[in-house]
Amino acid sequence: MRSTFGAVPRKDAVGEGVVSLLFVAWGLREVVMKKNVTDRQGLEHARLARAKKVSREAYQTVHDDGTMARVLDGIRDGLPITVGVPVVPPPGCRILTLKVPVRLDEPWDDAVNAAGPDTGADWNVRKVGDLYVPTGKGVVEQEFVLLNYPAGDGSWEKAITWGDTMHLHRTAPRQVFAIGKAKPNFHTEVGIDPTYVVETTGCAFDGDGQACFVWWDGSRREAYLNWQSLYGSSHVWFAFRK
Repeated sequence: MRSTFGAVPRKDAVGEGVVSLLFVAWGLREVVMKKNVTDRQGLEHARLARAKKVSREAYQTVHDDGTMARVLDGIRDGLPITVGVPVVPPPGCRILTLKVPVRLDEPWDDAVNAAGPDTGADWNVRKVGDLYVPTGKGVVEQEFVLLNYPAGDGSWEKAITWGDTMHLHRTAPRQVFAIGKAKPNFHTEVGIDPTYVVETTGCAFDGDGQACFVWWDGSRREAYLNWQSLYGSSHVWFAFRK
């Protein structure tokens, strides 16, 4: 579930913190538009967050990932704030939600090897690390939404359009590689063998739009780079981040 400004209210500390922020922010709309928010109002917000048992770490997360800034932008601009917009799959499709730890600044070859221990030493996926700048530092747990077209009628363009409509973030390769590392038996969990999970940022390599993915095939697990135009079969899962 997602708000107009990209927040994802959930039944956990971060989700409760976002909901708390939205309701308090709505009440401060007129104040923000007419004069500066006072220190006292900030303290009231902190008290409300504590009452809802929002941890310091969870509160910091919605500050650092831009959620608070987007909500305040909406208040300033007089935009409506909506809580509870569901993330729903396109007709005939399925979605899967999962959480895995992601090392945002993991060295490229280390990430490739952890995701696909059977990846060839000279494969193209090893040549595009400089095209994907790390999105942060350290290890964080992230929640992903994977989209699958069981009928095989999907495409890169369809998936990207859906993700944008649902206000989901596009994933980078390190995030998909983290799924490969954390889920070595993903293919048996979803009942599709072979299967693969593709990132949704993409890159230009050899003059073509391409994207990285992790491939599960029996006992083998490999990382690849391939053309975006080839993604869309019933075996592919497009990865987005909440």
